[in-house]
Formats: sequence, C-alpha cells, structure tokens
Amino acid sequence: MKVITPNNLGRPICTTEFQKDNNWIFCDWEGFANLEAIKEWGESFLKVLKETKCSYLLNDDSKSTGPWTSALDWIESYLIPAVIENGLRYYAHVVSESTFSALSANELKMKVGGVLEMNTFTSLDEAKKWLKEKQGA
Repeated sequence: MKVITPNNLGRPICTTEFQKDNNWIFCDWEGFANLEAIKEWGESFLKVLKETKCSYLLNDDSKSTGPWTSALDWIESYLIPAVIENGLRYYAHVVSESTFSALSANELKMKVGGVLEMNTFTSLDEAKKWLKEKQGA
C-alpha cells in the first residue's frame, strides 16, 4: 500500500508506504508541508497503520524544508494517541539539515517521550539499524 500526500500546491510532499520486507511503514518527506497537508498525511498514515497493524515507523524528513511546529499541537493531541491506540510503538525520525525542521522533530520527541519510543537520527542508515534492533528485541 502506497499513499502520496500533496501540499496545498498539489506537489507531493510525502510518500507513505508499508514495506513488508522490513516490517515498517516508511514515510518519505520532501519540501515544505503546511498544516493542512500534514493533517491529510496523518489521516493517510493512520489508515495504513490500521490496515497493517505495524508497530514501526521510519520517517525520513531529511529532504523537508521549513518548520512544521504549527502541526505539533494537532500531532500531540490527535495523531499520537490515535497511532498508539492502533499499535505504533517505535518511531525513527531522520531529521532534515534544515535547522527549523530539526527543531520541530526535537520538540515532538520531547512531547511524546514516555508515550511512544521515538529517536532522531541524522542518517537513514542509522534509523534503519535502530528499528531493526527494536524488531529483534
């Protein structure tokens, strides 16, 4: 299952796909995502999660630009409880070189700490390794 989420200009900002061979949901972000696009992605991600019952998320934010702090309240109050209720347990987040995007990721990590095991990484390979270790635990 693959879902492509567009931004407000119709450009793809995130491709979400359950990767059966790796047993994780992979989200590949690119460009700037406004609040409405992030909410649309969240609903799509939740649908994929419900269908797959997958406990692992690999979120590659390395190609995103700009902050997404405007979505943090919605993510914390709505999306995080919904994904936890539907089985998500481990969240590997690859941060962007954009300082603003990295700050958003770190703020989210502080907010979900203790509720969802989240870790941030500077490379996709590090994030994959961490998720594989969690799968073996």
